[in-house]
Amino acid sequence: MDRPQNTIGQVYRCLICGAEVTVIEGARGKLAPRCCNEAMTLLPQLRRAYCCPVCGAEIIVVRQGPGLFAPQCCNEPMQIIKVAA
Repeated sequence: MDRPQNTIGQVYRCLICGAEVTVIEGARGKLAPRCCNEAMTLLPQLRRAYCCPVCGAEIIVVRQGPGLFAPQCCNEPMQIIKVAA
């Protein structure tokens, strides 16, 4: 993977039990999540994250349905958080 460590929206999965974790705030350290006493696997997809332009609230989409997803907060459309490449 050529994404930097700890990118917002990165997903790790336990290959034993299927548990998943998502990075919600990036940092400089080396993230090494473990589950079932094994290292979790970094998945290729990023989950989409949004931020409210008014209050700063943030959300991450865990599972999107077939409909149009357009989150709003403080009566304003939330903005997609751009991930540094």
